[in-house]
Amino acid sequence: MKKLFLVIVIICAVIAVGIVTLVTVVDPNQFKPLIVEQTKKATGMDVVIGGDISWQFFPAIGFQIDDVSLRNPSGFQRQNLLHVSHLSIDVAVMPLLDKELDIGSINLDGADIQIETLRDGTTNLDSLLSQQQANQPSDAARQADTTSDAQAQTDTAPATAQSWKIRVAGVDIREARVSVLNEAQPENQLALNDVNLTISAFAPNQWTTFSWSIQGKRAVQQFSAAGEGEFRLSDDYRRYALRQIAVKGSYQDKTNDVHSLTLSLPQFEIGQDAPFEVAVAGKLADNEVDFTGKGTLNLDQHYQQIRVSGLDTQLKLTGAQLPISPLPVALQGNLQMNLPANQLDLNDLTLKVADVALQGKTSLHLGTRPAIRFRLKGDQIDLTPFLPPATETDSSVQGTTSAPASAAVNSTTSAPQTASNQEPDLTALKAFDLDGTLNIAGLKAQKLALNNLGIKVNLRHGVLTLSELQADLYQGHLQGRGVLNASVAPATYQMQQSLQGIQIQPVLKALADNDRLEGAGSVELDLRGQGLSETRLKNNIEGMVNVQLRDGAVNGINIAQMIRQGYAKLKGKPLDDTKGVQKTDFSAASATLHLNQGVATIKESALQSPLLRVHTQGDVNYVAQTVDVVVRASIVGTLKGQGGKDIDELKDVTIPIQVKGNWTQPKYKLVFDDVAKQKVQKELDRGLEKLDDKIKDEHTKKALDKLLKGLF
Repeated sequence: MKKLFLVIVIICAVIAVGIVTLVTVVDPNQFKPLIVEQTKKATGMDVVIGGDISWQFFPAIGFQIDDVSLRNPSGFQRQNLLHVSHLSIDVAVMPLLDKELDIGSINLDGADIQIETLRDGTTNLDSLLSQQQANQPSDAARQADTTSDAQAQTDTAPATAQSWKIRVAGVDIREARVSVLNEAQPENQLALNDVNLTISAFAPNQWTTFSWSIQGKRAVQQFSAAGEGEFRLSDDYRRYALRQIAVKGSYQDKTNDVHSLTLSLPQFEIGQDAPFEVAVAGKLADNEVDFTGKGTLNLDQHYQQIRVSGLDTQLKLTGAQLPISPLPVALQGNLQMNLPANQLDLNDLTLKVADVALQGKTSLHLGTRPAIRFRLKGDQIDLTPFLPPATETDSSVQGTTSAPASAAVNSTTSAPQTASNQEPDLTALKAFDLDGTLNIAGLKAQKLALNNLGIKVNLRHGVLTLSELQADLYQGHLQGRGVLNASVAPATYQMQQSLQGIQIQPVLKALADNDRLEGAGSVELDLRGQGLSETRLKNNIEGMVNVQLRDGAVNGINIAQMIRQGYAKLKGKPLDDTKGVQKTDFSAASATLHLNQGVATIKESALQSPLLRVHTQGDVNYVAQTVDVVVRASIVGTLKGQGGKDIDELKDVTIPIQVKGNWTQPKYKLVFDDVAKQKVQKELDRGLEKLDDKIKDEHTKKALDKLLKGLF
């Protein structure tokens, strides 16, 4: 026992003598000039060690150093690129004999990293990077060294790699700070505060736990994040695996408040499927957001392909400004990203917004100019819940359009609302390219219903081209195309639309809540203009609208009844009390409108029926919402067909009808001065025919004809 005790005492004495000798003989501060010199050589930057370098003997031999700074090159606002308040590291001595590098705990306190960019784009990292490149051998030298030493490396590298084992007891970084400043944008300074990282005991092929946390601020943006998990590195440090990864965070600015963001990754390894889940809850603008997503992640061994299979995301938006609240949005599909090609593909896509569902595929090319491609289709889609409801003004207009013309004359109308001069922001159309098709079996938007809708759209450098628009609607077919050029300001547009074989009344009812016109036929539009504000759309649109109808009617006015009543009043006869339907039937009708500077000019308009021929000319001001036209009706048949007694005296007489006032409540007026003039002229012509046979003298005939014409 005494011998054992003596041996222990001798060992302790030797250790104590060694420590005393090391402390008294070897001063670690004498290495400061060497550290400064080697740092300058390696980085091209100056290092300043303000504190002392001291030995550390427990629990292992190591050293501590305080107040270390890595200076910025001249010309930068801040003095240091890096400053460390305290650094300590230790290494176990005995394992070195067995070729094991057993590093104790690495502690780093108060690290402060400040990255700065000048107005000319120079950063305080440039000299560091350039020095590293200068220290690297040239390609020729590297190739020569590789060729000459290839065999030696093959023989010795495995032995070296296998002979040394590295273990780290842990890493502890506390209260670090990172600042990123750009002089050109000082208001966007990024500051990361309270950066912490803790890593437990580390060794290759062993699971190591870690945790981290960070808080940051940029202008009015504030965010925080924290995470934990485990990682494992291979012997050659080229492969890694993760498990039990959990991340949580938050974000706030003036309008947004994401109070919860979580990510869960139970396991991850290169080339293996890894399920994950993500969730976000908070407020974006004026809407409450609740988002969840899950899928299976896979990164190939060459780090070139990322796949997310079974992607399933669910989003619920709640807000007073939404058309539907809460508004559910769901997206499912399989995602694949080619990293070298910057290509992202989303296949087997199903997108559902409330009850609106689309299927297909889409892709995104993330080059210098992003390009989006999509091929989507849908079944029966109703957009009515997403559109604003009809206003009370619309309802009142609907009522007046179906009322008799006499009631409309006595109604009062309100002045049109002031149009907006604000142009929409189309900057986004210049930022990417687009090419896609959309096919929908049935589409409903309030009262408008379309079937077999097909759209082909293309966007290049701010020019949006609608190369194809087709749909079936109201027993007819729609076909058209158009171009919107957002590369100029204000934007220009042009469109050509053709509707063939349609029933016009349900179309007008759906689009304008107006049922005044009935009939089947075609509508051709060729329009163009510049400016998309409400004011410019009304004032600058120009082009032509051509309408051809058959077997229809004009509702709200009975021209035959108006003629009978007006003629009876003119002759002092009792008025016809028969109350006929307020409509004028026609067998064919056509109209050509020329749009220019807010006015639609009717140059060619004809309506034909067995008893009437109607021609219309005039202007419709769609800015002021007024109409000023003259309808010239010629009676060519019996008026009994329109529900009343016959007036043979007016046969072949053209009767002018003035239509004037608000276009939803116009006033109708018969111009019977012209009717009387035509009636007298007709009787005179009939009398002159009889006199021609009796008056033989030509001079007398000419004098009489001149006298009668002077009366009109």
